[in-house]
Amino acid sequence: MDYVHQPLPSPIRSIRWICVSAALAVSTFLCADEPPENDVSDKREEIHLYMKGRYVYQRHCVECHGTTGRGNGPWAAELEVKPRNFRSGLFKFRTTAYGTLPVETDLRRTIRSGISGTAMPIFSQLHDEEVDALIVYLKNLSRAWKDPTLAASPISQPDPPEWLASPEERSPHAESGKARFSLLCSSCHGTSGKGDGEAGKGLIDAWGFPIAPAMLAAPHHKSGDSPRDLYRTISTGLNGTPMIGYAATLKEEEIWELVAWILEWQTAATTP
Repeated sequence: MDYVHQPLPSPIRSIRWICVSAALAVSTFLCADEPPENDVSDKREEIHLYMKGRYVYQRHCVECHGTTGRGNGPWAAELEVKPRNFRSGLFKFRTTAYGTLPVETDLRRTIRSGISGTAMPIFSQLHDEEVDALIVYLKNLSRAWKDPTLAASPISQPDPPEWLASPEERSPHAESGKARFSLLCSSCHGTSGKGDGEAGKGLIDAWGFPIAPAMLAAPHHKSGDSPRDLYRTISTGLNGTPMIGYAATLKEEEIWELVAWILEWQTAATTP
């Protein structure tokens, strides 16, 4: 009786192909141009972190951000605030200049702290090595991370002035911030900080979604509620949105005065 080759079932063929492809990719990655032994060790560690980060991503992120990181996961369509498209290389919350990439500390802060008013939760349960691996994986989702012109060092984030902690001492600085807010910010955020300014209507973000200016009179803010968080957002802006950074055009004291005015609204919003 002649032997007849029976093809493997499709799922098994797929798994075998994935395994063979992965083995070839790792072999090529490690052996190309015969790198020194320490380089091989570094690359093995990088591959290990990438695979571990991919596992963490698939467990915790894929439902919103999608299997390929495009922000199109199965839950995304139902969300008012759309998940980040990691392929674009644009990140809103950074300590770096507007238009540049964040540093790893920025990514770690967002993962750990979540984003208020969105479906992005707090991932406090993840171990540090899991967060580190996830960052390695996220940085492999966009070519932007290989562009040296987009890399930047953090902008100086000064300590809050002493007067900011005292409501009485803060009041005159807040009045100065109010005047500056009216000049620079009210056209989008509205005179009462409710995000209802005329210039804020019909805005679209870099991902093609409608975007409304932040309600600064709300008790919580997406980038964080502390004075440092507010200073960071004003100084660096939000990539992919019309909110530019003011680090190059305003003095530190002037930014803190804007923070003081926003804190007045925040205090009113949280006071029974």
